[in-house]
Amino acid sequence: MNLAIRRKVQTIFGKLIRESERKYGYFDAMNAIEEALADEYPLEVAKDIAWHLTDWRSDAEVMVAITLFPERFTPDEIRGGVKDFLYHAPNHIAAAAKLAGQPVTDRFKIGALDGIEEDQPPQNGHNSSIVLPLG
Repeated sequence: MNLAIRRKVQTIFGKLIRESERKYGYFDAMNAIEEALADEYPLEVAKDIAWHLTDWRSDAEVMVAITLFPERFTPDEIRGGVKDFLYHAPNHIAAAAKLAGQPVTDRFKIGALDGIEEDQPPQNGHNSSIVLPLG
């Protein structure tokens, strides 16, 4: 992720949430999710679901910051944030859903599950079939 975008997002959240209120970090969130799911799923499955739902936290923070304050971001920063999110989050969410026994479907009937084949080289240097114009 672009360091300038990350700093901007940290500044935005720093102004929204006092430092004393930001006491929970990545591992705290992951552990909380794991503990909440431990009664419903085997421990390793609960751990895997928790990891899949927290690993893309910084990408989610960028998207939330952009949706709250789009005027604070340049078009290039927004494009980068969207690309990072779309590269990282969807497969984690799909994996968490699968582990939790939830179906992953093409609800919007747009061919969302028609990705690239596993053995094909990625189009944009990532393992994602999403290619956004760089502008």
